[in-house]
Amino acid sequence: MYSDVCVVILAGGRSSRMGFDKALLRIGGKPLIQSLADLAAQLAGEVLISTNDPTHYLFLNLPIVEDTYKGQGPLAGLHAGMARTKKSLVLLLGCDLPNASRMPLGRIVDGAPGFDAVVPRTSDGRLHPHCAVYRRTCLDLLREQLEAGRNKAAEFLSRPGLHVRVLDPEEGGFSDSDLVNLNTPEDLKMLAPAGDP
Repeated sequence: MYSDVCVVILAGGRSSRMGFDKALLRIGGKPLIQSLADLAAQLAGEVLISTNDPTHYLFLNLPIVEDTYKGQGPLAGLHAGMARTKKSLVLLLGCDLPNASRMPLGRIVDGAPGFDAVVPRTSDGRLHPHCAVYRRTCLDLLREQLEAGRNKAAEFLSRPGLHVRVLDPEEGGFSDSDLVNLNTPEDLKMLAPAGDP
């Protein structure tokens, strides 16, 4: 367990492409967000749920943080978690990561010394900023970005003065499948038979 890490699980999305709340999708007999919360509890002593609709997630019995910058997406959730915690690192997890596991996430956290952010990259060159580690020292830059209405993770990660480590599968010891996220019913079909109806 990492004593200096807070896990923030993003549950604030509209799931518009999926058509229903993907955080509550049942996989392996329980809601996906419950599985992620259980995993997070193995990694860190502090786990927060980022959402502006807290009633849906009260069953998790975890602290809920709402966005200060409403309607600005995952970066606003990261900001809310950073502003709440006193831990030096925030492990940000989207609520739609069915294959997330302890070892790959641990490798991402282990890569944090000397960096403001550690972001995994799959073999197709795609960055995964919603399964990444951020240091609280970048809170002011994040606040500045959101106050300007700029809420794209790629833009934030390219900010001058932000020291970002990009972790490829070979270096990070993870596979592309570890970072799969569910956005559409087609994604869910590809996950079968693990997904429950």
